[in-house]
Amino acid sequence: MTTNTPDILKVKPFAELRERFIEGVFIPYATEKVGEETAQQIAAGLRSPNEVAALLLDCMVLYRQQETRNENYKALQQFSETVTDSQMIDLIVRRYGNLERQVITPADTSVFPNVPAVMESDASLLLRYSLSPYGLSTTGTRMGYRFHALTLGARPIITVEVESDTVMYQRYEFTSADGIERPKDAQARMTEAYTGKVELRLLAKTGDGSASQVLCDSVFAYLSRDDIGQESDTLTVVSAQIQSYTIDVSVTEYSEPNQLVDNSGLESALQAYADEQHKLGGVVQKTRLYQIAHNFNAVDVVVNQPADDIVCTWQQAPYCTGVTSNVQPKQAI
Repeated sequence: MTTNTPDILKVKPFAELRERFIEGVFIPYATEKVGEETAQQIAAGLRSPNEVAALLLDCMVLYRQQETRNENYKALQQFSETVTDSQMIDLIVRRYGNLERQVITPADTSVFPNVPAVMESDASLLLRYSLSPYGLSTTGTRMGYRFHALTLGARPIITVEVESDTVMYQRYEFTSADGIERPKDAQARMTEAYTGKVELRLLAKTGDGSASQVLCDSVFAYLSRDDIGQESDTLTVVSAQIQSYTIDVSVTEYSEPNQLVDNSGLESALQAYADEQHKLGGVVQKTRLYQIAHNFNAVDVVVNQPADDIVCTWQQAPYCTGVTSNVQPKQAI
């Protein structure tokens, strides 16, 4: 998972830290103890790569850099945008978002060895966490519809019964949501202004993303509950429109050491980009395909497919049916 590290938690470059120590710590201290002239002479030795004291200083700076990295790693785990440890993600979303990681496929303990459960990915869980403030109310907003659709089945059914003037019962009915089918993505829009007619598009986690009627019906029933649904909205739930395409690139490489194209790595990177854009409103840009190919040492790049950029609306999602790459040596001029 890609993270954006805050500047305050980035480790300073080795040369900068080394010079800061000499100028900011050593010279002032040595000047006070032995005088400015002697302090400058010793500082010159610290800047010489052949001096024993310089080697010792190098080791101290490297050690400090590693200490800082370790400390920053611990600090980063406290931020949802930069957290990299799955257990810490679970802790953060449970503490601040009242969410739990979804069980995609329940564990099977009837066989040996036991088959562990397939759990929700970190990226999916953090997406729901970022949407969780919109779950404090009903649907109605675009983000509210999206949050409740992605957390299908999570909210208990709450009923209130008044037995007498002094006795009232509030009942919470929890149902197991482990293994139920949930959408990968959801987007809602009002299709006719000022009418309350809302269309919700769903992208499934399986296949090309086409949502089954069963999934659409489940989401519709959940979002129509008295404690979730917007009374003034007329909701329609349908599958996303899938825009299928293939990625086919032809590249050349220099037949020299460290200049060859890693064909397998190139195709994996192209597939990863396609997976990243498999969402409602996804965009597949040819310029990104060129960039990825050049990152793997490609010299000349021709994108055969797709012929043009694929720009999907909120109702659509791009789906890559296959990735192929053809690598040829660069012909000498």
